[in-house]
Amino acid sequence: MNVRYITLFSIAMFPLKKEKYKITKEKEQDLIKELKRLQEKDLVDVANRLEESRREDSDEDDANLGIISAEKESIKKRIKEISQILDNYELLVEGDKCEPTKIQLGSTIKVKEKDKILEFKLVSSLEADPSKNYISDDSPLGKKLLKAKLGDTITVIVRTNIIRYKILEVC
Repeated sequence: MNVRYITLFSIAMFPLKKEKYKITKEKEQDLIKELKRLQEKDLVDVANRLEESRREDSDEDDANLGIISAEKESIKKRIKEISQILDNYELLVEGDKCEPTKIQLGSTIKVKEKDKILEFKLVSSLEADPSKNYISDDSPLGKKLLKAKLGDTITVIVRTNIIRYKILEVC
């Protein structure tokens, strides 16, 4: 028996364990809502537009057909992405207990930068949203925060600026 065949057979029969996506309850609800909208509204709308475009007979409609088909593929791709996340996720437990000695996903961190007090929530890259002060654990700041503890001062270089954050509170 070929060694390559055995390796491929082993991978097919015993797939590697995938790491679970870590998301908040809020993100879980957002993904469920988005999936439902994509499946029940957006995909139906684009299918109807595609059918209508096929019934019409002109060169302009051929261009529209390509655009609509691309849109349909984009929607299907997003449905697949969301489904994969929802098939393999773990909820971050929030607010049950505060662990001020440990910064981890889901932690809310209060920091001082010069004379400003800022508050960040450390989340996975799926949920990162600077407008909400949700910082990804994959970002330079997130990586530094994960290695730090209460009272530490961390330094992050953004372009040519050096920014220092003193950790005041962790919950």
